Amino acid sequence: MKLSEYGKRFLCLTLHIDKHNKGYVDFYIGPKKLRKIVDNEVIISPNKLLTDCKALQKDLFKQGYDKNRERYLEKMLTAMRTSIEILNGIEITIKEQALRLYDVALRPVKESELDNLKEEFNEAYKGSGSLKERMNEIRVQRTVPEANVFVLFKKALNIAEKKTKELFVDLLPKKEHIIVELVKNQKIKFPCYEWYLGNFRSRLEVNPNYSMYWTAFLFFATHEGYPGHHTEFVVKEQRLYRELNQFEHSILLLHSPKLIISEGIADLAANALFTSYQEQAEVSLQELCPDPSIESSIEALIAQSKVKGKLSLFWYNFAYHALIDEWNNEDLIQYATNFEIFNEENIKNQINSLSNPIYSTTVFSYNSGAKLIINKYGEFPSVKDFRNLLVNPILPSDLV
Repeated sequence: MKLSEYGKRFLCLTLHIDKHNKGYVDFYIGPKKLRKIVDNEVIISPNKLLTDCKALQKDLFKQGYDKNRERYLEKMLTAMRTSIEILNGIEITIKEQALRLYDVALRPVKESELDNLKEEFNEAYKGSGSLKERMNEIRVQRTVPEANVFVLFKKALNIAEKKTKELFVDLLPKKEHIIVELVKNQKIKFPCYEWYLGNFRSRLEVNPNYSMYWTAFLFFATHEGYPGHHTEFVVKEQRLYRELNQFEHSILLLHSPKLIISEGIADLAANALFTSYQEQAEVSLQELCPDPSIESSIEALIAQSKVKGKLSLFWYNFAYHALIDEWNNEDLIQYATNFEIFNEENIKNQINSLSNPIYSTTVFSYNSGAKLIINKYGEFPSVKDFRNLLVNPILPSDLV
């Protein structure tokens, strides 16, 4: 690409912030020479980074970009400046951080929306014994043995890829590709993660040490692969970075408005492919269930899928209580265990992630992004509307 001097300054600043906060840059597919230069430079003080960011903000409107691009870059620079100010020790409330970093206003989910969550799970997961006992029993029943995880996950990914190519005709670049790798590490507490490598390739890490349920594979495959993260990133690399020469799309900053849109796209990716929970349940039962004969009825699977959709509301409030209301770990654990839905591993993993300065506030991105898209396009977005999200640079405030 033809990288302007302004583009060089912008990308170098993001890479220098990452040297202070490792993981701040989720992926970078810009010029390798530029990254090498930054890698070989000494760490720049936060004060100097702030000066550089202010200069970029001042010079933005001299570049001759159209108004939409100016606004997009202005929001990104605001997010970058906020990250630098935090590095400088400036105290900013979590709510204000969210507004500046992610372009969203944080509001707690009304607890009344969660009042019946336990009863709804009781209804969806019928059987003898307590809800906790039934949930634990079904987790054991649906856990995929480690030896079968790779094959079953690849099958789910193939289903998602085929359906995406049928619905989103001529959207994906011909050379796009996903590399699936098993990552056997007890310390890594995630089921799967998509690393975008550039040149239309992703590495999708699947962790068989995490509790892997066959009922979740279709969601994981669509979220991380088709038409979720991988699809969005390859499409935007081709159109925005390569064709339109927009340097800001050669990078993903975890603390930026782009994350909200990306996670919203990924969370609703399955709904863009399969236009009902019944269709999703039928595909999973027929194609991914190791032994359908021991499973619940299709009606039960649909009910369970619907009620599990409410879990993002719970985890959003869990994070809100932890980071904004400043509940201690004991209160958080009590709050979660009262529902009898979550196992101890889930709760502890969430608490640990909230203590990580890079990942703590990103927990709000899933529910925030999905909610914005649902409010704009509905729970099952049309192919046309979802394609628009995949192709174009969109800010959270554009969907309000």
